[in-house]
Amino acid sequence: MGTLAEEVQKQLVATLAPYMGKVSFGNLRFQTSEWTEGDRHYVNIAIVYETPGSSTNQLNITIDESEGILTFVDGEAERRTGDVNEAIRFVEEAVRSIPERRLERLRETVRRWASQGRSRAEVLAELNRLLRADLIGGTITHHELKATIQYCLQLFSTPSEERVESR
Repeated sequence: MGTLAEEVQKQLVATLAPYMGKVSFGNLRFQTSEWTEGDRHYVNIAIVYETPGSSTNQLNITIDESEGILTFVDGEAERRTGDVNEAIRFVEEAVRSIPERRLERLRETVRRWASQGRSRAEVLAELNRLLRADLIGGTITHHELKATIQYCLQLFSTPSEERVESR
């Protein structure tokens, strides 16, 4: 790895250490790969995490060693910079939103189960199973369970035809 990539990785590890491996941050971890195209050398650092239901998601920083450009990709959004600190801020901002992304995935799942005709009791039983799941990132925290149960109770307190329309 070139010096820019080493600097980025060192700063990422220091900045993201408090979030690494925690269920509420989807068992956050890194995967690094590198390749060469012609005379240009690239390093990609994937910041990988799970959302409940064991979907794997990732944020990416691709470092163009030749140009000194860092490209941060979060889903469809892409930001380019030559400033390592700015790239690290992009990543940390996205990582801090992981708990909310996880809760939104849980809400989507509850809405899907409700639209499939599952009863409130069946949905609550499924949520309890997620709490006890074996996959570290695919499981949910007690906080996520509580928030999702509150959402579920709200959702099931509205008539079913309104639930379908508000999706």
